[in-house]
Amino acid sequence: MDNKLIDKLNSLLKQVSLIKILEEKYKVLHRGGSKYTVQCPFHKDGNESHPSMSVDDDKGLYQCFTCGAKGNVITYLKEKENLSFKDAINNLGKRFSIDVSDFFSAEGNKKAQIFDEAKNINKLASIFFSSALLSKDKNNNYKYDYATKYLKKRKIPISIVKEFKLGLAPPIWDSLFKSISKSYKNVSYQNLLALGLVRESRNKDGRYFDNFINRIIFPIINHRGEIIGFGGRSVDGSEPKYLNSKESIVFKKKSVLYGINVTKNHIMQADSVILTEGYMDVIGSYKSGVCNVLATLGTAITEFQMKEIKKYTKNIVLSLDNDDAGIRATRMAILHALKEDLNISVIDGINVKDLDEYFTLHTKEEFDIVYSDKLNWYDWIIKKELNGEILNDLVPKRRLDIADIFHNFLNAIESDTQKDILIRYISEKLSIAYEAFKNDYKRKFESSRSNNIQTNRSKQSNIESKKNDNNRLKYENSLIYLLTLNPSIISIAEKAIDPELIEKDLAREYYLRLLTLPIDASVEDALNILGSEKVSEQILLKRKFYEGDIKEKLNSLIIKIKDYDIYKKRIELKQEKINIPMETSEGFEALCIRAREIDSLKKEREKLYEGNNI
Repeated sequence: MDNKLIDKLNSLLKQVSLIKILEEKYKVLHRGGSKYTVQCPFHKDGNESHPSMSVDDDKGLYQCFTCGAKGNVITYLKEKENLSFKDAINNLGKRFSIDVSDFFSAEGNKKAQIFDEAKNINKLASIFFSSALLSKDKNNNYKYDYATKYLKKRKIPISIVKEFKLGLAPPIWDSLFKSISKSYKNVSYQNLLALGLVRESRNKDGRYFDNFINRIIFPIINHRGEIIGFGGRSVDGSEPKYLNSKESIVFKKKSVLYGINVTKNHIMQADSVILTEGYMDVIGSYKSGVCNVLATLGTAITEFQMKEIKKYTKNIVLSLDNDDAGIRATRMAILHALKEDLNISVIDGINVKDLDEYFTLHTKEEFDIVYSDKLNWYDWIIKKELNGEILNDLVPKRRLDIADIFHNFLNAIESDTQKDILIRYISEKLSIAYEAFKNDYKRKFESSRSNNIQTNRSKQSNIESKKNDNNRLKYENSLIYLLTLNPSIISIAEKAIDPELIEKDLAREYYLRLLTLPIDASVEDALNILGSEKVSEQILLKRKFYEGDIKEKLNSLIIKIKDYDIYKKRIELKQEKINIPMETSEGFEALCIRAREIDSLKKEREKLYEGNNI
């Protein structure tokens, strides 16, 4: 990347206006000069009554004093509008009529072209399927009326059909293949095969057939609104009942959350999500007014899906199929959720197979009653293990077996305090001795872990005693020096250090500027983007201190910056008093939440020195 491109990037940042972007959606108050106060887009869904975000339009920086959101125009587009860095640059180019065509390397552009073609093919396929479903004959009757009758029978209105972009794969062997070949003349047949839209004839004679035939089509759309795959449900009883796109460059089933494009704002507004299994569970819930819902496309819930959900809420309510497979999947989902420090509960009052079937028989008001009776994960496990039996009638061995089931779940929880509270609660529920239950758990899981913690204790205490504000500034300055002189590790730092962890305003601004560099940036590029000859000279004078094992140096700085942040939070929390009564279930839940907040900081610090966060 040459100086011309760096100049182009600097020129772009100078020509764009963060305020012009924000004022399209949010209330803006001019304070004078380039200073503004704006409704923060990042909390209360952008509808706060008293604007709390400060914006300097000349610098292109923002900071909210309520939720702590900070960044520049590119950060905003990445975090609020879910754009990648490249998409953010292209978006700014289009919005402000600036040429950004040569910002990226040829290799990067080639990869982007492959992605773009895949998404474009999926988009064309979706349009074709949608047109087929809603197409009419000369008498204004639906051409494939059996499909629309099926949807009508399932009480799915046209508005929902359009919102979820439902479609139909016609009962013709090659209708999609011919349609895409005609409208997209340079299409690669290999891409059609890779996306799972077509299959080659068994004779390998160059003929291709559609993979989805005579099926209701459910486009699978990501949080950016991009169509990444399809699901098809047979309407003639043929097997398999459901057929999904195969894994491809754009479709990774393990991280898919069906409905996210439609329901994500409802999830953030409700600060909770109902997690279910299938397409129709989401659509059936949504059309009934229960809109904070997602599906996993099957019973196998993954840790990747939990990580995605965590971006929108920490509160998950499970409503998987009411069968043996659904119960097993619920247990696994609980484990994954606990590992991600998510709050999880289970809807247990639905006496039909799934949410789709439930909403064909019941109203939202009836569901609200069932929802209000949802169980905490530990109460749900006890109930399922008892399976209608009376606790007092169980033999001691049976109680112990149930208690043993909780060991794996407890081991997934980071907070020692929360574990202790749950052990006490579960032992009381099962009428077994608290100390015995606790000791059994510790013997099974905690001996090796406690030894590791003890080994690092003296090292951690020595580091903690040295923490002060001067050190914090030194670490932040060193981070800027290291990244500027070694741009190849900027991507590593971006994953580990959120800009809000950088306290010094100038250091944060430099850090944000460095994050805008492309992956192949040079040292000269990095120095130029800082925009200060004096700072660049200072950095070059200390070049020898930032050579050698640069990744080890970066890891050390990441640990020091994160450790100080954890240290500061722990000091603040220790000054607060926890005085929550445990007599009620509400008090118990509140205590669990507070315990997690305090103890997770301790565990986070332990992980830091075990290397788990790097």
